[in-house]
Amino acid sequence: MIRDLDTTLIRTFVMTADKASMTAAANALHLTQGAVSQQIKRLEDVLGQSLFERDRRGLKLTRSGERLLDKARRLLQLNDEILAEIRGGVVSGQVRIGVPYD
Repeated sequence: MIRDLDTTLIRTFVMTADKASMTAAANALHLTQGAVSQQIKRLEDVLGQSLFERDRRGLKLTRSGERLLDKARRLLQLNDEILAEIRGGVVSGQVRIGVPYD
């Protein structure tokens, strides 16, 4: 059965791998540590693989996590490129604001 990967889970995975800490990833993503932990667990369930080894020093990628990381970065980059291209460029021009005296 083919399943789609949730880019939110992938983004959380990449940030967690970069920070080597769920707490630091949570702060960077403006989420709770529990939310990050749940998202990583959901991704591991979808993939059927553990992505991190957890110990008192922090998190370390498993072999599966290492294999996923580069592809996950490319997937997010492509996702972001598609959105930027389809949504159009940067808005430019003048902005005028009117404020009544009363």
